[in-house]
Amino acid sequence: MQARSEVHVDLSALDHNLMVMRGMLSPGVRLGAVVKADAYGLGAARIARRMAPAVDMLMVFGMDEAEVVHAAAPTTPMLVMMPTHAIEAGSPAHGMLVKGLLHLAAHDAAQVRRIERAAAELGVRVPMHIEVDTGLGRGGCLPEDATALVRTIVGSERLALTGAFTHYANAGGSEGATDAQRERFDAWMADADLPESCVVHSASTFAAIRDGRFHHQMVRMGLAWTGLPFEGTRDGRHMDTVGTLRPVFSWRSRVMQVRALPVGATVGYGSRWVARVESAVGLVPVGYADGYPLLPMDTRTLRPAQAERRVVRVRVGQGADAAWVAVPVIGAVSMDQIAIDLTAVAARLPDGGVHASVEVVSADPGAPNHAARVASMTGQHAYELMCRIPPRVPRLYMAAEEPVRVGSDEAKSSARQAS
Repeated sequence: MQARSEVHVDLSALDHNLMVMRGMLSPGVRLGAVVKADAYGLGAARIARRMAPAVDMLMVFGMDEAEVVHAAAPTTPMLVMMPTHAIEAGSPAHGMLVKGLLHLAAHDAAQVRRIERAAAELGVRVPMHIEVDTGLGRGGCLPEDATALVRTIVGSERLALTGAFTHYANAGGSEGATDAQRERFDAWMADADLPESCVVHSASTFAAIRDGRFHHQMVRMGLAWTGLPFEGTRDGRHMDTVGTLRPVFSWRSRVMQVRALPVGATVGYGSRWVARVESAVGLVPVGYADGYPLLPMDTRTLRPAQAERRVVRVRVGQGADAAWVAVPVIGAVSMDQIAIDLTAVAARLPDGGVHASVEVVSADPGAPNHAARVASMTGQHAYELMCRIPPRVPRLYMAAEEPVRVGSDEAKSSARQAS
């Protein structure tokens, strides 16, 4: 059976983005890659396996993610950024600690004491990275508490201080705010008496691209490896690196039916679209159950809070004349399908348009349905768009080798054997 739609993941673009990020770092600065949330919905095992030779550390949020990624990249060090409070004897995490490949984030004194007791019971030494809250106000602890935590970890026989880090709250929006956080972090480090072996890291994608001042000893890239920060920072700072990244993600489907509708016909729940001329309307088997985003709604009228101007691109013409052409998404998004207006291109579609290729989300930064534009139009971030595409939509991995589809147990087994 042909899938109703597929997420395309360009592994060659991933390789390119890793090379770009590595090339912008000074010698000796390490490259960490964030692959949490199943690599933002693109498949952590496959992505991590491809990344492993090019990065120094892989980073996830929870221990469950660490175990999946470790199976795919068994020799690459891993940082779990969620507060971890226990480690089960005989678990994959225990095995990773024995091999010295698992690092845990230290958030507060109570959590660190629990990990110290667990390490003693397991007979292992746990590498830890202290998270210092310099302004994000999320995880970690305040600088004054972090200093005490340094002494606790350094003085423990069962813990090792292998890292110290912070998160910038506005790296994509304000260089001034990011500088202020960096200065607080640098001031803390000057007083904290960190061991020489402690790897310091603060920059995620936008801070890393802004300036080498934020690189410290390692950078953490997430958005960069996906190739999606193409719009740059919100404060207008020009970043040459952004233009060299290549998006790895696109989403494709096909037209399953084309209907000829007379003037005055309506489309979709709420009859929000009305045919002004005789129209050709195509149905595409992608809906909100597949993660296609809904427009923000006005709760008073139960209608979109903004004009409906979403588009997809349809492949029109044949051979050398074939091209992607934008057409409007019309009417309400349904659970399993969207409607598109093919009137302007119907004459150029073979077989009346049935089975025509549809680019739901494009990897072309210049396309009106590029991931970042689709996401922002619907009040989302590109990460959110990718993460919300459920496993029922197969992932198709493209590179120099033959593509590998992942969307069933059999396909997953094939993917494990590929590359």
